[in-house]
Amino acid sequence: MPLIDESTLATPTDGATGYARFRIGEFDVALRSELDEVVEDFAALYGQNRDAYRRTGETIRIEVRRGKRSLLAGRQYAIWGDGEQLWATRRRNEVLPYVEWGINWRVIKTRAEYLQVHAATLSHKGQGMLFAAKAGSGKSTLAAGLLARGWQYLSDEFALIHPETLRVHPFPKPVCVKAGSFEVVEALRLPLWRRRHYVKVLKGRVGYVSPHHIGPDSVGGPCRVRHIIFPLYAEGTEPCLREIPRAEAAFELAEMAFNRNAFGPRAMTILSDLVRGAKCYRLDAGSIHETCDLIESLVRQDVCSS
Repeated sequence: MPLIDESTLATPTDGATGYARFRIGEFDVALRSELDEVVEDFAALYGQNRDAYRRTGETIRIEVRRGKRSLLAGRQYAIWGDGEQLWATRRRNEVLPYVEWGINWRVIKTRAEYLQVHAATLSHKGQGMLFAAKAGSGKSTLAAGLLARGWQYLSDEFALIHPETLRVHPFPKPVCVKAGSFEVVEALRLPLWRRRHYVKVLKGRVGYVSPHHIGPDSVGGPCRVRHIIFPLYAEGTEPCLREIPRAEAAFELAEMAFNRNAFGPRAMTILSDLVRGAKCYRLDAGSIHETCDLIESLVRQDVCSS
């Protein structure tokens, strides 16, 4: 199967299968799949982004190709990004998570106009908050908790930092939630999307919370970062915030930068400038409600003292 031909995407309908095109934040994405269910489910999660597609020359093109069936191993599904095979799996329920990873991978590889840090980002009254942490820290659950309280969402995985303005820009892919957090998300009364039994490598069974399913104003715009928080979840922990030196925060952010090599020594300058305009903390995260109470208390205190 050839790469996506834009002419074949000229007149898609909402019910079309096989092809889809979307704009996610500031990125155009075109998806072609030999598994109709992948396009159908992707459209269910990203359908609100269809009309915003701008047909730019920098479109990220993702394809899902089916290989031959083996009597012993079954059929293989290959995920391609911009003409390069990225991953392959024999489990259909892993394909959609791999498609999302494929989009992330192509952003990391091709979009060096932003310094990209592994973090969840949200905003409250136009002020940005960045939760930087490795997988398993609880940052996605924190993002869901604050979304449920009316915060605006930018991203679950990327802090896209403009090197000149130091603003973080939205990349509003749905929040990926592990099965262990399903009850928490449902208790927050957020719409948990899990049409099929999707499985993500290393995470197990997952569902999604799409910000567009919450409300029309749930996605925020570019904003300055006022708080940088390094969370770590531990069950039964009493939530606690500890302020840390800005230099320490900058070095830790550098370790989490996906494309630091693309910026060379300038990456450290950008991050130093970023933390200079923010307060930096470590967060011991526990109960989602108590932890979100603590975060909102921090924001209120800073507003009152400014």
